[in-house]
Amino acid sequence: MDSSITNRVNADRVAFDGLGHIYPADGSVEISNESIGGVDCQWFVPARPDNNKIVIYLHGGMFVLGSIDGYKAMISHFTSAFSAKILFVEYALAPEKPFPHAPDDILKVYRSLIHRNPDAKIIVMGDSAGGGLSATLIKMVSEEKLPMPSGVIMISPWIYLRGNTGSYEIRKKLDPILTKEKLMEYAGYYAANNWKAADPGDFTFNSFPPLLILVGSNEILFDDSTLFYEKIKRLQPDTQLKEYENQVHGFPLIDITSDASKDALTRMEKFISYDSKTATVRL
Repeated sequence: MDSSITNRVNADRVAFDGLGHIYPADGSVEISNESIGGVDCQWFVPARPDNNKIVIYLHGGMFVLGSIDGYKAMISHFTSAFSAKILFVEYALAPEKPFPHAPDDILKVYRSLIHRNPDAKIIVMGDSAGGGLSATLIKMVSEEKLPMPSGVIMISPWIYLRGNTGSYEIRKKLDPILTKEKLMEYAGYYAANNWKAADPGDFTFNSFPPLLILVGSNEILFDDSTLFYEKIKRLQPDTQLKEYENQVHGFPLIDITSDASKDALTRMEKFISYDSKTATVRL
């Protein structure tokens, strides 16, 4: 790999991990390390966990950036709000390990969890690139005829990796975080000329778990959320989309105490806690 690319990627990684220091972590949450299927993971456990619920978290970072350092604070607050154990997956990153390394890592973790916890309610959750990887996992689970997770939550998901949606131009001046140029550069590192297999926007699904999508109005990736919502809504009636006015990409990572983040936490907790056997309406 060209040294200039290596230097730029490493600098971006350091800057991205700095997001984890914007606000403090929830000190009541215990964090421990575990290798699952050969993949490094971190368990986040609240003071009073519901042991029947497990959330698998797939971080963002354009398939190139992201680690526990950048996400520890946000995931700790999610853990407390959900009263559920969260497993943070340190999947392989491009460009050192391009597609299919990341989804293969995630599938290894998922297989292990469903084997160890056959009766648990497992939710898959991801932001940005992690949202795209959530969709990729569902595709792989379906192809392997494994049990589906109970639900999927996406925050500002990046689904259409080729950048061919209208919001790139329409919302360009509103988005202070992302640029099409950077996204396309990093998408290329991830896909590594294997676009059809790597791009969740190309996938055809025969079924999909209940889905909750949360997105800010000021995102160039806004259409990724709305288009994927319309696509999955045809398959899964329990599909929800919530737009947060004047919010940016991955807004809970930037401010967990904002009104938008508080509302998002409430919606996600209700989504995770919902039981179709005992309730008739999703709150």
